[in-house]
Amino acid sequence: MPRPTSTLSDTARFALVTHIEELKAELSSLSCPRERRETQAQLKAAQAAIDVHSTEA
Repeated sequence: MPRPTSTLSDTARFALVTHIEELKAELSSLSCPRERRETQAQLKAAQAAIDVHSTEA
């Protein structure tokens, strides 16, 4: 049986990828340093969540 490439369900992975794209879009329009830092931290956490659940194919 082939090894799965992710421990996330397709729905959960889609939600995380969508969230990452939304954060990137939001980040591009923020000018407040505090809001940029907060959004960057959220983006980093979402990207890390995908990395943790992904395995090498």
